[in-house]
Amino acid sequence: MFIQIEEKVKPSFALFNLGFRPFFLLSAIFASLLIAIWGLAYTQVISLNTYYGFINWHSHEMLFGYAAAVIAGFLLTAVRNWTGVDTISKTPLAVLAGIWLLARILPFMPIPGMLIALVDISFFIVLALAIAHPIIKAKQWNNLIMVAILSVFMLADLLVQSQHLGWFNGGVLAGNTLALYCVLMIIQVLTGRVMPFFTRVVVPDTQVLERPLLEKVLLISLVLLALADVLMLNGLIIAALAAVLLIAHTMRVMPWFSKPVLNTPILWVLYAGYFWLLLGFAMKLFVGLGLVTNNLAIHAWTVGVIGITTYGMMARVSLGHTGREMRPSKLAVIGFYLLFIAAIVRVIMPLFLMSYYSVLIQLSSVLWVIAFLLFTIAYTPVLTQPRVDGRDG
Repeated sequence: MFIQIEEKVKPSFALFNLGFRPFFLLSAIFASLLIAIWGLAYTQVISLNTYYGFINWHSHEMLFGYAAAVIAGFLLTAVRNWTGVDTISKTPLAVLAGIWLLARILPFMPIPGMLIALVDISFFIVLALAIAHPIIKAKQWNNLIMVAILSVFMLADLLVQSQHLGWFNGGVLAGNTLALYCVLMIIQVLTGRVMPFFTRVVVPDTQVLERPLLEKVLLISLVLLALADVLMLNGLIIAALAAVLLIAHTMRVMPWFSKPVLNTPILWVLYAGYFWLLLGFAMKLFVGLGLVTNNLAIHAWTVGVIGITTYGMMARVSLGHTGREMRPSKLAVIGFYLLFIAAIVRVIMPLFLMSYYSVLIQLSSVLWVIAFLLFTIAYTPVLTQPRVDGRDG
């Protein structure tokens, strides 16, 4: 007589096992689709009619759509690691992803603006609660800074929605500016936590220094710069704060960087993003002095910092948290280069070729779209299939 033992087979579809999976995949697809649609509208190939309008739709969806999705995926994953407490997965995670997706679709539909605003804002409320629960349960009060930043992010969205609902005329500019600084703040905090340790894996003698005073200077200075920019204070104040941040960030990153970093794509892409962070502060300094347009400084941060850093972090986290070797596919590495070139074309080249500004915007958009299409192709199997080591997540 044979005894049959049934083995429990794990499902082959793992998209909602952990936060990074659905949000990284959605953000990559959306990044390509958003800029492709916007590029076609910019060149007047199609007509773009949305609740937010043409230009405001582009800025809103880049910040409150793409950037917010990447942040959601990273925090839902990182907080579980920091606290040892499970974050949402399965159905609750699918619901949160569904809210985000619905907020991207509704602006194209002929429905009341109030409904669009409520769905958009509700995403940040649910995400903040999902992040706060494990942090509070583990009593890691220092990590509540992430909940605080998400709350300010939600306030920024409220400001944007207030203008579209006819309540506050300056809401879009103030809200977009505040949201941009929220994303920069999260990147500033996270790079300080992970980049030196990521580097030390490759370069064992990397200096990982505890410099709490420098971190406080960075935190306070960025908050002050955000306030000065939102309130449109004197340009010299903005220039001075940008100069402080440029110097402080240079001091921060210098001990981490060494030539071996350049031989590891999964690592140098993060330093490429940091380069654009420094360049963005330098350009903001020139903006304050009236030497550069603010639009170029903004895109140094959006295309350069947010685009490259999030792309690199998604590539690394997706491999590490699915049990794979930290070697991105050739498609992803090509994407690293394309995004860096896209930032140069969008931010640097207009300084010298302003007469070709429209062409440069189109070229940068094409490079961005291709880069994220390559990510989608390379990482869809990674993000939808179970871990290769058989562990949960």
